[in-house]
Amino acid sequence: MNNTRRDFLKKSASLAALSAIGGQPVQALSDRPAIIQDPECEWMKLSFAYFYGGVRGRPERVKLAKMMGVLGGVGGGGSDLAETRKSYDDAGLDWTVLEGVNLTRAQLGVEGRDEDIDRFISLIKACAEVGQDIICYNWMPAVSWSRTDDARPDRGGSLVTAFHMENADPEPTPYGTAFTHDDLWDNFAYFLNAVVPVAEEYGVKLALHPDDPPVDYLRGIPRIITSVEALQRVTQLYPSPYNGLTFCQGSIASQGKDVDIPAAIRWFGERGLIHFVHFRDVRGTPDNFVESWHDDGQNDMYEAMKTYYEVGFRGPIRPDHVPTITGYEENRFPGYNDLGGLFAFGYIKGLMESVAKQHG
Repeated sequence: MNNTRRDFLKKSASLAALSAIGGQPVQALSDRPAIIQDPECEWMKLSFAYFYGGVRGRPERVKLAKMMGVLGGVGGGGSDLAETRKSYDDAGLDWTVLEGVNLTRAQLGVEGRDEDIDRFISLIKACAEVGQDIICYNWMPAVSWSRTDDARPDRGGSLVTAFHMENADPEPTPYGTAFTHDDLWDNFAYFLNAVVPVAEEYGVKLALHPDDPPVDYLRGIPRIITSVEALQRVTQLYPSPYNGLTFCQGSIASQGKDVDIPAAIRWFGERGLIHFVHFRDVRGTPDNFVESWHDDGQNDMYEAMKTYYEVGFRGPIRPDHVPTITGYEENRFPGYNDLGGLFAFGYIKGLMESVAKQHG
């Protein structure tokens, strides 16, 4: 016999595998379905963000998402929603949420406000035409998501984003500093009265994102969606199941260490007002915080996940911002690089499976 030691080991391993499964041949990996995972990991729509180039500009991200079994995608609509929808379809993904809309003039009530509102109404109608039923938007005029450090060293040398009010840009925006918090509330009521009836007619859910960071002013512009009470007030300005929110756990957690995340989830979730979830955590206070790894923040993430399940939330969820894994990837897109998503989705799926099995 001319068998080598390597041949012997290969045959022994094959025989052991056959014995372990009752003599049945092992299914070749190439014969398996493209996506396979436990059903307990599917009660929410796991979604990856495709900013910075969209689906077609991030093919490596699409490939990673499919390996993880994450078949939902979130991103802007671009100039042609039908083409955006096609890009997700062609990639084998479901475009779960349109996220990212500029409404500064409507928010401040300046010239062009009604034009912004008309454009938003047209967006609602266009979303309905392509089967997109969730729009994530915010009420942060002129200065949207803001950080003072996009490369803060964290666990093991990873990089996270951080905000410290003392280091924030003090320069006023071109819109000036004449606006008040009451102005923004009045403008919000005007906006909702115009757009929510259209959203109801076309079946498109409006999902307000809380202010991030949740400070009173940034560059001279007031910020009003900085507390759970403010979010509740928004839903009562125009009561409707289509006037809901993006429950961004990190933004709400950064409103203060005394914020009860599960209680907030329960309040909005029992009323059917959570349309989309950003599942992340922070350490710190409203004016000085860092974004954490999912297992290293100040909130009980298991209790949060359990509450989503108990209130019946079954919509799209994404991990939002993730750490940059230094040594393996560049910090090209702080908070939105690829490899931190591996940890985040694994963590999220583990919690989902645990909660689903606990509830039978």
